[in-house]
Amino acid sequence: MDLMQSKESDNFIRPPIITIMGHVDHGKTSLLDYIRKTKVAEKEAGGITQSIGAYQILHKTRKITFIDTPGHAAFTKMRLRGGRAADIVVLVVSVVDGVQPQTKESISIIKETKTPLIVALNKSDLPGANPEKVKKELAESDVLVETWGGDVISCEVSAKTGLGVDKLIESIVTLADLIELKANPNGDLEGLIIESRLDQKKGPLFTGIVKNGTLRVGLEVYSSKAQGKVKALVSYNGEQLKEALPGDPVEVLGFSHAPRVGDVFVDIKNKDLVELSDGSGAAKGGFASGVDTCNVILKADTEGSLEALEYSIDELIKDNLPIRIISKSTGDVNESDVLMAESSKAVILGFNSKVPGKVLDLSENLKVKVKTYKIIYELIETLKDVIAELMYKEEVKVKGRAQVLQTFTLASGDIVAGSKVLAGSIKNISRVSVFREGIEQPVYTGKVKSVRRGRDEVSSVGRDNDCGILLKPVFKDIKPQDIIEVI
Repeated sequence: MDLMQSKESDNFIRPPIITIMGHVDHGKTSLLDYIRKTKVAEKEAGGITQSIGAYQILHKTRKITFIDTPGHAAFTKMRLRGGRAADIVVLVVSVVDGVQPQTKESISIIKETKTPLIVALNKSDLPGANPEKVKKELAESDVLVETWGGDVISCEVSAKTGLGVDKLIESIVTLADLIELKANPNGDLEGLIIESRLDQKKGPLFTGIVKNGTLRVGLEVYSSKAQGKVKALVSYNGEQLKEALPGDPVEVLGFSHAPRVGDVFVDIKNKDLVELSDGSGAAKGGFASGVDTCNVILKADTEGSLEALEYSIDELIKDNLPIRIISKSTGDVNESDVLMAESSKAVILGFNSKVPGKVLDLSENLKVKVKTYKIIYELIETLKDVIAELMYKEEVKVKGRAQVLQTFTLASGDIVAGSKVLAGSIKNISRVSVFREGIEQPVYTGKVKSVRRGRDEVSSVGRDNDCGILLKPVFKDIKPQDIIEVI
């Protein structure tokens, strides 16, 4: 379907948002530069005249939005704020050098964020290129490309000559079609802040990508830490805009101060929800919301040590201790590890790994637990203690939790979730998230519009009681067995 469609369509298929990751010197920036120079629409003479952290290309009739290659720390920080930074990640791997440490780190981040993936096998024009060897190494990191029996698209490319770049872009379009990135230009505004800065002449600025609704000059916009009336919108090629549609990257002027990278921004009618963007789907007390699991990031001095650690932790998992290893790598603890730990509410456990001073400072500021050991037994015993501590924290922090038994639609269009309160209490105007089995992140976040016992509206309903819960805004997809949790 042509993405250059009317904004009057409520079934608008927005351009996919792409970011590129991979090991240093594997050609991430070169690939972006080639795409930028050859694929920016001809009518946009002069191409990109300023750096706003993102831009769009036009491939045939399809628009594709690229976020300029962020470091792993920036990508993880975007994840930390609750919004997926990209719809698709292109993982660039050199077919000369193969899978390297930052490649593995990228894979861990991609898996943790559950972002769809395409592998670009770069430098395919060089002597010594060995794509099959790289595919084998990727398989060892649990990335199976299609030619190896998996479902991950791979393309052999050259950022220098342009070999395979058109195929890569076609693959992005194909995967975007499978994901079905629909948006409603006439719906509630929602966007993601990907860059933020204070300009000496213009004042606070941020680069945002619209995910839903339409961002217009004059609109009051809110994020969790900043707000303002939009004074100007500037496109990636320096054009002054009156509005930006879903998928569009724009620089926004008018905020009171520079907002945080990764925050969600909304319009005035939903301003009471934006404070939930700061990790609202993140774990309480170290757990993924709604899932009693301790997330762990492992660091070790050698691959052999890492294997020994994994074996010991696997034995704990067999004993039904709730542990999930979200990342494992050799080397010192780094800033990306700490940001990933905050994003996933994980603990970092190291064996013969060092923690540089600046990384330790970051972990203390973000309240991330980092422990290093020289004896595996001591590490395992600490992990048991952490699990006990986090399980206790999770239990005492439950404010209210209810399970949906059945649903009813009222003449007003409101949907009543007939529910049973499992823990705590459900109160009128409480902020809540809705969780669904098999999905870690909330499928909905909003407020309790009202709580009912029979036909009567009440202020709250306690544990083991049945009630009807109405949500604001209306959640039309709520289903029996969903869990409504006060946050």
